[in-house]
Amino acid sequence: MRRCLRPETIRIEVERSLRRLGTETIDLYQTHWQAVPPDATPIADTMACLLDLKAQGKIRAIGVSNASPSQMDEYRAAGALDSLQPRYSMLNRAIEEDILPYCRAHGISVLAYSPLEQGLLTGAIGMERSFGEQEIRSMGPWFRPANRRRVLDLLAGWKDLTDAHGCTLGQLAIAWTLQQPGLTFALCGARKARHAVENAAAGDLILSAADLARLRRDVEALGAPL
Repeated sequence: MRRCLRPETIRIEVERSLRRLGTETIDLYQTHWQAVPPDATPIADTMACLLDLKAQGKIRAIGVSNASPSQMDEYRAAGALDSLQPRYSMLNRAIEEDILPYCRAHGISVLAYSPLEQGLLTGAIGMERSFGEQEIRSMGPWFRPANRRRVLDLLAGWKDLTDAHGCTLGQLAIAWTLQQPGLTFALCGARKARHAVENAAAGDLILSAADLARLRRDVEALGAPL
């Protein structure tokens, strides 16, 4: 996989997206993984292209994904940056250290991906599941049997919360994510329509300060994967 953010390729990709979507404007256009050699395009060049597309009315907002604070500084030096899409879940909270505070300080929306940790936080992936070597889950430390067992035990301890709120474990995890300071959206994948409907319903679930604190204590006590 090549990471390329050259202006000429961005323009081609935007035009193709507009044509496929049958629209004249893309509401939010985000760079994905940031450019690296041999295609290490200067961020100022990428941003100049995005700003021109915005001026033409082809995109309305500019975002980045998987960018560090220093990279976001470079984007912001060239123009307004609207959003960041980082990985974040109860089990992967690294962005709380620097990225979330940065985004709060600069008014940047945060769209968290993998808030359900590739389905693990739904409780639906039991110990009987196995994954092929090429499956992305097989590369995730939390999916190793010993770590998966720890997560499933953790989730089992939240039955009183799911009962009290009339929700699923997945909805509980999404609601917790959305209520973290600085989080704007939780991006949840779905293989079936009912999963999308279920995930969306988590937006109506309001957890109390006590619930939020308890969930955080529990996941922090779990520690890092073995």
